[in-house]
Amino acid sequence: MLTLLTRRCTSAGAIVTELFDLLGAGAVGTSPEDLAAHAHDWFPVALLRDRRGEPGQGPSAVVRPPDAAAVSTLLEWAQETGTPVVPFGGGSSVVRGIEPSGAVVIDLERLNAISEVDEKSRLVTAGAGVTGPELRAHLAERGYLLGHEPQSIDISTVGGWLATRACGQLSARYGGIEDLVAGLEAVLPGGRVVRTKTAPRRSTGPDLAGLMIGSEGALGIVTEATLRVSPLPTERADLCVRFEHMTEGVKACRLLAQSDLAPTMVRLYDPEDATLFLRNHPDEPPGPLLLTSFDGTDGVTRRDRAAGLMDGTTGPAALVAHWWEHRNDAVEEFRKVMAGEGPLGPHGIVDTIEVAGTWSVLRDLYHSLKDALSEVAMVVGCHLSHVYPDGACLYFTMGSTCESDEQAEEVDARWWAVAMRTTLDSGGTISHHHGIGRARAGWIEEELGEWFEVLRQIKKAIDPKGIMNPGVMGL
Repeated sequence: MLTLLTRRCTSAGAIVTELFDLLGAGAVGTSPEDLAAHAHDWFPVALLRDRRGEPGQGPSAVVRPPDAAAVSTLLEWAQETGTPVVPFGGGSSVVRGIEPSGAVVIDLERLNAISEVDEKSRLVTAGAGVTGPELRAHLAERGYLLGHEPQSIDISTVGGWLATRACGQLSARYGGIEDLVAGLEAVLPGGRVVRTKTAPRRSTGPDLAGLMIGSEGALGIVTEATLRVSPLPTERADLCVRFEHMTEGVKACRLLAQSDLAPTMVRLYDPEDATLFLRNHPDEPPGPLLLTSFDGTDGVTRRDRAAGLMDGTTGPAALVAHWWEHRNDAVEEFRKVMAGEGPLGPHGIVDTIEVAGTWSVLRDLYHSLKDALSEVAMVVGCHLSHVYPDGACLYFTMGSTCESDEQAEEVDARWWAVAMRTTLDSGGTISHHHGIGRARAGWIEEELGEWFEVLRQIKKAIDPKGIMNPGVMGL
């Protein structure tokens, strides 16, 4: 380990000089383009400020360590000098998870190694910088898939999935990212490297490694993960069902989630969200609309049994196939709207807020949120997804035209305030898979109750100088 300076860095120039000494100039980026590309995530307000030419303060430098040892060196230096650092994967967070403001960004893109698949145990080990397409292609060539398919898969990374406790579109079958982790390696503030033993399950005290999953870079940096994989399915049976009312659709999703039918994908669109989904199918009637798929050789049998559970009208299975083909198009459509190029005009704003609740509260949570958001947004759509025996996620999309970007920023703040307050009052949880970032930080203490003080104490113990992604999760 290099001998480190014990004084606090006092300027961006001093920081860059010390980083050059630590890792070499080739691992340190200081160009305006590099700093701008790492200045924020995809949070709409940050994109608004870019749109009007008023970006916030970016990082002082971008560092690309080649391995976990270099990450360790960086975090030892950061703690010794009191320099704040922000881990960076794909930068696709939408909740202000990335907001360096003079900190050093640690871009993990060079931690991109992928092991061969352990076919006996169905495991693969991937570096934090491995992207979704890289891992998908690597596994598919060997006849496997991870089953973690977030909408951002093309622009996100393994490390980002773990940092945000992400959940993909196929979670009904494969679970969230936490269900796919068999072991991981992380670097703590001060440079300590910690690794878990890979095992199917452990009864060895609290799940300490689990502290890293969902910690959003506030407790350390995950550098590598061993993940559970599954054989690629060879058959798929699709089912499309229309309902008169959302209540009927929600009931169908609950019955499906509590059955033994093991669907791969379940998405129930309310009328407004169905209209968005069906914009390229003008002859199709509006929702509520349920799309679901079943993988496996008995998929047709399970699909037909599922249809028998539902009090609805069967629609064309081709709509489900259309969803599979275009399920991630919204990423590019969001980018266009936030660049002022979409149907909402040059000052339009669009945002998404996902919450969750048990089946006992979900109906009221949906109606309360839909009504409240409809008072402050021009368009509000919602789909129910990520179903569990005890509840589901509600994913809201809001859009409005505005007279200026400043007004759009105010509108977005109202959406968040209304959504968080209504969710807490309705007995829901304020985030299902996007995480807290800074967008939800004002409500996390109420959400966690007494556990928030426990989290604060954990942060203080692991990161006593508060150098890790300061401000994220309200820490």
